[in-house]
Amino acid sequence: MDVSSAPTRYAEALLFAAEVVDAATRPPHGDHGEEVLRDPYAREMLRHQRDWSWCDSRQDVDLAASGALRATVEYVARRHATALPDYTGRAGEHWPDVDDRLARLASALRFAAEAAEQAWPHRLQQVLAPWVRQRLAALLTTTGRAEGLGSLDARVRRAVALALQYRSVRHELFADHHWQGRPAAPWWCLDGTLAARSPFDGYATGQVPSYALRLTHLDLTTGRGKGELTVAHSGTTPLTAYPVTITDSAPTLTTDTEAEHRTAVCDAMSALGVTHAGRE
Repeated sequence: MDVSSAPTRYAEALLFAAEVVDAATRPPHGDHGEEVLRDPYAREMLRHQRDWSWCDSRQDVDLAASGALRATVEYVARRHATALPDYTGRAGEHWPDVDDRLARLASALRFAAEAAEQAWPHRLQQVLAPWVRQRLAALLTTTGRAEGLGSLDARVRRAVALALQYRSVRHELFADHHWQGRPAAPWWCLDGTLAARSPFDGYATGQVPSYALRLTHLDLTTGRGKGELTVAHSGTTPLTAYPVTITDSAPTLTTDTEAEHRTAVCDAMSALGVTHAGRE
């Protein structure tokens, strides 16, 4: 998907997420309840569709894409908060072309991710970009027309929420690293498996690293798992990756790992909600 086709194709793809939630829920008060929820969302989507007319920079494209995405996420959340689940029927009974619709939604969410990446570039791009695409692909994989509405509803909702969270994290990481006057950079978490932090280095000294911890496996029952810490400095210095082994919910790194990187792993695990992430 490109910017020239986004005014129609992007909105149409996002509307499928709303359709899935509509089919999987039953709002109170019948048709009136349906209209109370749906009409404001439709007006919001039309408003954001007009945003594309004034896009003349990467930040403008990001704002237009994130506006429609945010409206969809808010509608989906509001619908689930006020309606009852109704998972009768199969996906193919509602949408004979459900796999094509899922593919178009996946394309739209990748477009939103790319818009955020272009607007808010960062050295952690090499970790964040492939990670979010893998997660979206896994959530929106085509499983066939026999899938139940409950399953389809859950993964579609999770995918659109993740795409919006990713956009927010990209913006915040850029701002933390480059803009003066912000609070100390926190760890920004995504999907419970990735945490990133980018302290201020507005003077581009290259001495202030950014971090990303990606959990590749974690068994919450045993507290065992694996992950990888990526350290990114400013400039042309290559990114460095350190393997992380998790035992009893505590991290272990190779002996040559610097103390500040060990601290970063512990802090990232704590931010992700992994228990007993004591410092080594």
